[in-house]
Amino acid sequence: MPKHFRLRTYQRALICGAGYYLSEDFLGKGTVWDMSSGGWRFQGDHQVTIDMLLTLRIELPEEKIPLEIEQAVVRWVSGKAFGVRIKKINRSAATTLERLMGHHLCILPPVEP
Repeated sequence: MPKHFRLRTYQRALICGAGYYLSEDFLGKGTVWDMSSGGWRFQGDHQVTIDMLLTLRIELPEEKIPLEIEQAVVRWVSGKAFGVRIKKINRSAATTLERLMGHHLCILPPVEP
């Protein structure tokens, strides 16, 4: 087993959206796949490197407002495909992301007592 292998702690949903990723040096455009509440798989037009910090803005077909991630870190790279882990997200975006994940994974929200 490769030493970089880690068990995923989040379920992934096959949600697809177009968006942008921004570093200190460039603005890239691409498509997000395999979303989870903790990280995403991205296919972009600009090369990134492991541990690079990015800001993300994703337009999803079901949403009127783009989903904005304040800070994500690149965890793996394969050509122009890469995985990011969300580090910083505002409350509104986090609520939207959790709602989307619950909808796509058919998870019902917890019942309030």
